[in-house]
Amino acid sequence: MSALFTVEQVAEHATEKDCWVIVHGKVYDVTSFLSEHPGGKKVLVKVAGKDATKQFDQFHDKAVLEKYGPQLVKGEVAKAKL
Repeated sequence: MSALFTVEQVAEHATEKDCWVIVHGKVYDVTSFLSEHPGGKKVLVKVAGKDATKQFDQFHDKAVLEKYGPQLVKGEVAKAKL
């Protein structure tokens, strides 16, 4: 079972030295990927700690997640309890 994180927990990781993003409900630690990102690290740091699904889908094919996701995924966003 993968780890579950709240949106608030992900928001705590919003710097260049500790950069997590949410894409399609999964949490990714992209800190080690910042220097490799073809669009530059600023793009990722701008959405650090947030849901970046909209931005991701605008510029990437799902094959990108299939290639890089497995080594970057931390877990999933916990569903809010009603």
